[in-house]
Amino acid sequence: MFQPLLMICSAIMSITLSMTMIAAAEPVDITADEISRSADGVMIARGNVVIKRQWDTLMADHVTYRSQQQVLEAKGHVVIKSEKAIIEADQAMMHTQSNTGHMDHAIIKMPSGDRLTAKRLKQLDDHTYEADQMIFSSCPIDDDSWRVAASHAVLDQQDGSVTAQHARFELLGFPILYSPWWQQPLKRKSGLLIPKVAFGKRRGTEVSLPYYFAPYANWDATLTPHWMSERGLMGELEARHISSLGYEEINIASISDTVTASRRSRLGGSVNWQLPASMQFSASGDYVSDNLYVADYATGDQISSVYLHSGATLSQAARYNKLEGSWSLQAAYVQNLLLPNNDTTLQILPRLQSHAQWRLLPNMMLHLGQQSTRFSRRIGQDGWRVNLHPYIEIPWSLEAGGVSAVLRAGSQHTRYKLQDTTLLNANPIRTTGEASLEVRMDFERVGERGVVERGRFRQWRHVVSPIMRYDHVSAPNQSLLPNFDSGFGQLTWSNLLSGNHFSGLDRVEKTKRFSLLLENRLQLKSKDGVAASDILIVRGGMSYDLLQQSIDVTLQAAPARPLSNLLAEVIWQPLTNMRIYSSGQYNPADGYWTNYTAAADVTLSANSLHVDYQFTDRRYSTKVQFLNVRANAALGRRWKASATWQYDMLLKLSQQTTLGLKYDHPCWTLGLETYKLISPIGTGTSANYGYRLLLEFKGLGSVAF
Repeated sequence: MFQPLLMICSAIMSITLSMTMIAAAEPVDITADEISRSADGVMIARGNVVIKRQWDTLMADHVTYRSQQQVLEAKGHVVIKSEKAIIEADQAMMHTQSNTGHMDHAIIKMPSGDRLTAKRLKQLDDHTYEADQMIFSSCPIDDDSWRVAASHAVLDQQDGSVTAQHARFELLGFPILYSPWWQQPLKRKSGLLIPKVAFGKRRGTEVSLPYYFAPYANWDATLTPHWMSERGLMGELEARHISSLGYEEINIASISDTVTASRRSRLGGSVNWQLPASMQFSASGDYVSDNLYVADYATGDQISSVYLHSGATLSQAARYNKLEGSWSLQAAYVQNLLLPNNDTTLQILPRLQSHAQWRLLPNMMLHLGQQSTRFSRRIGQDGWRVNLHPYIEIPWSLEAGGVSAVLRAGSQHTRYKLQDTTLLNANPIRTTGEASLEVRMDFERVGERGVVERGRFRQWRHVVSPIMRYDHVSAPNQSLLPNFDSGFGQLTWSNLLSGNHFSGLDRVEKTKRFSLLLENRLQLKSKDGVAASDILIVRGGMSYDLLQQSIDVTLQAAPARPLSNLLAEVIWQPLTNMRIYSSGQYNPADGYWTNYTAAADVTLSANSLHVDYQFTDRRYSTKVQFLNVRANAALGRRWKASATWQYDMLLKLSQQTTLGLKYDHPCWTLGLETYKLISPIGTGTSANYGYRLLLEFKGLGSVAF
C-alpha cells in the first residue's frame, strides 16, 4: 500500500527525506523526484537530486548512498557547490565521513574567476585536490586565450596555490613555455612577480624583477632589483604592515648612478593609527638624496615636483557639555628641490595648535585659538612664535530662513622668541583687533514648469544669494617683525570674504573693507525632498577698502585704488555628463582680464574629453598661456585609446605628449603607450621620450615594456 502512495506523491511534488549518518557524520537533507531504500541500507535517489550538507550542496541526476560504508556515488550532471568553489563533473564517488573521493572529467570554478579542469580529480581532504591531465586558466570557459596545462597538479585551497609537474604555458593554443615545476598562486603568496621592461632616452633599457614576500597575514614586502642600462642597478623595497592600530608602509630605493658617479637614494613611507581616547596619529615621509633624483627616476606628475613634504601629526577632538575643543601636535620637514641644499629652507619642529569653543548663550559662542610653533633652519632667522586668537561669534537668522548674519569680534596677540641674540629686539610682540559682520540673503523662486526625469517631476528653482561683509581690522606696522610663513595673496574666491589677505600668521592686514559676493543658481528640484541639482551657477565678487594702507610695503604695496578687481565664475552643467567651467579676474580700472581659466568636461560611457585653457597677463603676474587636453575613447568593444597634450602657446611647442592604445580582452590585455617630455629636467640635457608595451595575462600577472 505504501508503494502506490509513494508513486502518486512523487508525480506531484518532490519528496524530502532527512537522515542522519552513522558515527560522527553530519546530517544531510536529500530531495529527489524518486527515492528508494533497500533493507541493507542502500538508498537510491533519481531525478533532480539535491543533497544539502553543512559545508556544501550536491546536485545530480542519480545518486546511490551506501550508509554502512558511508559512500556516495553520483552520476549525470554532478554539481557540488560550496563557499570555496563550484565543482562540475560527469560522475563522483565520495566518502561522506572522511570527505574524500574522486571525480571524472571535473571542472573547479573558484570565486576569484580561476578555473581548473581535470580528466580525473581526487579529493584528499576538505581543501586539497589532486588533478590528472590538468588545465588551469582565468579566461572564460569558452575562450582559453592562455592556459597552463600539466600532466599532474595539486590544488591546495587553504594554501592558495596550484602546484603542477611538467607544465607548459599555452597562448592561443600554442605552447610557448615549458617548466618541470610550476606553482600558480590563487591568493596572497610569496614568489616572483612578472618582470617589467621599459625603454627611454634618460635611463635606457630598463628591466626589473619584483619578488613578493608575504610571511604573515598582516605584513608583506616587495623587493625589486631594477637595472637601467644608462644608470646602473637600483634596489627597491616596499614593506607594508597592518595591525589593530592601523597601517604602516615604508619605501626605500638606492642606486649607484653611473652618470653622476654617486650614490643616490629615496626614502618614504606613511603611518596611520587610531589610538585610545579618540586620538589619531598620522605620519608621512618623502626624502631624496639630491634635488635631481625625482626628475631622473620618478614617473607621472612627480617628475615636475618642486617640494617634498614629510611630517607627523598627533591630534584629538573632544566635547563636554557646552565645551568643544581639539588639539594637534605636529612636525613638518620640507625639501626644496630648486635649491642645491636645504640649509635655508624653513622647517616646523614642532607646532602645537588648539581650538576651543564654549556656548555662552544659545546664539553666542566664545572661541579661543592658539598656535605655538618652533621654526628651524640652519641658515637664516629662526625661533618661536606663539599666537593667541580669542573671539566672540554671534550668529542670527530669521525663523523662516532667507536671511542670516554672523557677527564676530576679537583680537590676535603674537609673541616671538628669536634665536638671533644680536637683534635689538629678539622678543617682538604684536596685538591686533578685529570685527566683522557678514549678512547673507537667499531669494528663491520655484517655477510651475519643470522636466520629467526617470519618472520623477522636477521643478525649476532660481536662487539669488547676495552676501555682504564688512571687516574692520586694527593692526600696527609689521615691517620690522620676523616673517616665517606669510605672503600677501592676490584676490581669490577663498579670501574674498576674509579680513586678512595674508597667508600664515606673521602678518595681519589693516583694513576697513566692504566685500560683496553675488551668486545666482538655476536648479532642478523635486517635490520629494531630494536635494536640488545645479544646472547653472553664475557668481561675481569684489571688495572696496576705505583705508588703502600697507602694514609691510615689502610684501604689500599700498593699493592705488580702493576698488579691487572683479572676480567672475560660470559653471554650466546642462547634462549629467557635461560640465563647462570658466573663472577669471577683471581689472576695471585698466580694462583688462588679469587671468582666467576655461575648461570643458564631457563623459559618455567609456569616452571622455577634458580641455582647459589657462591665461595670465604679464601686467598682473608672470605671463602664462597653456592649453591642456586629455581624452579617452572606446574604439570598439575592446579597443581603447587615450591621449594627453600640454601645449605652451607662448613658446609655441608641446611640453608633454602621450598617446596610448589598449586592447582589453576578458583574460588578457595588450597596450602601447608613447611619451615625450620637452623640458630638459634632471641630469639630462635634452627632451625625454620613450615607450611602454603592456602585456597582461589576468590571473597570472603582467609584463610591461
